[in-house]
Amino acid sequence: MIALLPGESRALFPRLVDEMYDLRLSAVRARRDRPLGAVNRLSVVDYFDSLDPLYVLALDDAERIVGALRLLPTTGVTMLNDAFAATAPQRLRIESPLVWEASRLTLAAIENCQAQERIIDRAIGEIGAALNEIAQAAALTHVIGVFDGNAQSMLFRRGCAGESLSPPMSLDGMQMFIALYEVGATMDAQFMHLAGDDACRPVNLAEFESARFYRR
Repeated sequence: MIALLPGESRALFPRLVDEMYDLRLSAVRARRDRPLGAVNRLSVVDYFDSLDPLYVLALDDAERIVGALRLLPTTGVTMLNDAFAATAPQRLRIESPLVWEASRLTLAAIENCQAQERIIDRAIGEIGAALNEIAQAAALTHVIGVFDGNAQSMLFRRGCAGESLSPPMSLDGMQMFIALYEVGATMDAQFMHLAGDDACRPVNLAEFESARFYRR
């Protein structure tokens, strides 16, 4: 199941928000590329989360988050346009009402057995298919992905890493990858084969009548 959580509605869904941030935290710790003591909740909740982005959340059958993505319009402040200023002054910059940025793609670190890997396949597929549907509804032409190495590797192995727009860039000691997706049938096909035939349409939590089901 895919749930859409507008940033301005986060206070209504504390469990989902906590799970999303905990998923980010677990992913950062799993990389082991920095001292464990430096990895905490503050290190995974950044300035861009304060801009009320749209979160795309993949939920398993127990209604627990197994994947998450953050969306922001490129006409405002974004990671690509504003986060790399110090390390990549000649960086690519994209500002268009027809393009949104997808960032903070995070997936449950359970790729350790064949049975559980299917959960990740479906999460990636449903998030990507939902992203394409959202983009079409907003009359967008493209989505820019800003992904860390772990997310990019997961997408690449499944044939849905998008078109690379630049060499990897450094941010906070991590390599970040910039990918371009063209909205439409091609993007949908890249992800739907992972989502499966029983993939559901995204549920907008801000409009969901049974919203209290997701609260603590």
